[in-house]
Amino acid sequence: MPAWLHASRYVIFAAMKGDASNADLVSDLMRDVDRTLLRENLKLTPEQRLAKFASFMRFVAELRRAGENARRRAELRVLLEEIEKKQA
Repeated sequence: MPAWLHASRYVIFAAMKGDASNADLVSDLMRDVDRTLLRENLKLTPEQRLAKFASFMRFVAELRRAGENARRRAELRVLLEEIEKKQA
């Protein structure tokens, strides 16, 4: 089991125990959670949530393609500069 999954399961189980020290742990973790986004997503149907996720994944794929294209262009630029230096 990956370490991050083990750690997150520990936090969940520790929070489920319900004593006062765990309440502090949960409040510390929830401090950085944007609850408005959670509420907005919970208003959506499961189908709408899946469509939103699919849209996000298309966006991620487009970002990856753009990054790959930028890296290729940069590599080509470097190669062309090297060729020009050798010819000069």
